[in-house]
Amino acid sequence: MKNLRGARGFVVGLLSGCLLMLAMPTMAASVKQFVLGEAPYPIEVNGSAYESDQLPVMNYKGSTYVPLRAVGDLLGANVGWDNAQKQVIITYGGGGPIQNSAFRNVQVTGSGGKYTVTGEGRVFEAMMSYAVEDGHNYLLEKNYMLSEGAPAWSAFKLNLSIPANKLPKNGTLMLQLFEYSAKDGSKVNILNIALETFVE
Repeated sequence: MKNLRGARGFVVGLLSGCLLMLAMPTMAASVKQFVLGEAPYPIEVNGSAYESDQLPVMNYKGSTYVPLRAVGDLLGANVGWDNAQKQVIITYGGGGPIQNSAFRNVQVTGSGGKYTVTGEGRVFEAMMSYAVEDGHNYLLEKNYMLSEGAPAWSAFKLNLSIPANKLPKNGTLMLQLFEYSAKDGSKVNILNIALETFVE
């Protein structure tokens, strides 16, 4: 009886091991790995050198990889993470207007949680919406009534105030302008704008 149990255990163990060995190459094939080396050469942007022991410049097969936010800071661009859309947002253009088909000539002033956002909107029934998020959570979400609905453009001015204890320690505070679709209630004509990048 003991021999029969032992044989059964051996067979079950052998089959489990075989299945695991067959599964391993399949799992390994789905994981891509890249071996990067630290770049032995300096990176200079507009006369400013980039140096960091914690986030170094890397090299992979002759291509240089740099931390996006750090280089964005050197270029004067805002780099942020939009958690709602799961994407990186880069805002750059030498301080020029930010716009899409529903919002134009958007300008942001202010810092430290106090911001004034001006521009023009062209939205259905004159109702635009906006939200501020820290990369993970919405800190506020409100509506704003324009003086006229589409197809006319109407000016808007938003005064935003985010408490100091809600500002990100390392990250970008993002403003999202949008309108809700009359058809299905989804957010449409989304315009993402970086308000300020915080680095500890």
